[in-house]
Amino acid sequence: MRRILCPYATAGVVLIGAGLIGVTPVAAPLPDVQVRNVALASDTDSLGPWQEVFNTASQNATTLLNNYFSAPSVALQQVVANQAGFAQQLLDDPTSISNVMVQLQDNLAAAWTGYGLQGASDDTRDTVLAHTLECSGCLASGHAVLFGEIPGYIPADEQAAALPIINFLASPASGIIMGELGPLISPWVALFNSLGDGDNANQVLANMVGAFFNGATLNLDSLIPTINGAGLFPPGMSMVNLDIGFGGLLSPGSVGLPAGGDSVGGSIFNSVGIDFTGVPSVGNLDAPSEPVGPIGALEGWAQAIADLLGWSGSGSPLADVTLPVIPDDGGAAASLAADVPTWWQDLVAAL
Repeated sequence: MRRILCPYATAGVVLIGAGLIGVTPVAAPLPDVQVRNVALASDTDSLGPWQEVFNTASQNATTLLNNYFSAPSVALQQVVANQAGFAQQLLDDPTSISNVMVQLQDNLAAAWTGYGLQGASDDTRDTVLAHTLECSGCLASGHAVLFGEIPGYIPADEQAAALPIINFLASPASGIIMGELGPLISPWVALFNSLGDGDNANQVLANMVGAFFNGATLNLDSLIPTINGAGLFPPGMSMVNLDIGFGGLLSPGSVGLPAGGDSVGGSIFNSVGIDFTGVPSVGNLDAPSEPVGPIGALEGWAQAIADLLGWSGSGSPLADVTLPVIPDDGGAAASLAADVPTWWQDLVAAL
């Protein structure tokens, strides 16, 4: 959260210089009394940090509400829409039950492996990353680009052990973990930042409260010299910024396209801010930290599930759903119904 650095003000202290009053038997002249002007802190200065806290929280809450109500409980809606489609498919052709079961298994596997990105197919992985990484689809910036470059820096004999960990750091599960921890850690990060900036007591309190709702960013630039000196990057490439954003209760995160858009969600990887210079074939690569809170992480995961199950990405899945109907054209369903008495007779005879 940006902090407004208000100047120090002295309030309620009045310095009056009157000198010594000489008392004589005769009438003494009135003393020359002078009152020093004192600058009093205005209400605006005191309320400024709190106004920023409220406005930022309001903006974040608006983003969360708009995202949710654009398709309320979108994952559940998509599940119901799918079941209606499967039911109609069975009514039209009862012999397609094996195909329906395969689709159900594929959907379950996609949701199961997509949560932690462990053992996920390429399609599942790409679909999920659009809901956990900022600027998915960008060509020269954002966490999605950075994430795609990582495997190239891992030795081939170590990728089997390293890639599952890296995938988890970009998974919805990591975003939910980060979102749950954020409101607990952010106030202390804000306190640390405020003490380093020399903020007054009012600003410190406002920053800590604001961090609980809106998050805070921990600067880790002190680690950059060690990282650059470790020989991890190609010649000419160096890290110039490193931080990690901890979300607050209302932090929506930012994922997908466009960069900095209103799509909510995130992950541990998306919460780390990294800037590079001298990146081969790219030049500068900027991936600002995008903190996510518990509500934003859950909304992002719900949308990822819906996407895995066939959601178009916009609107409510049930807005144009068609409930199943029994065909009356003498098709497969009618033939099946006609065969039921024969099946029943055969079953009784077998007993």
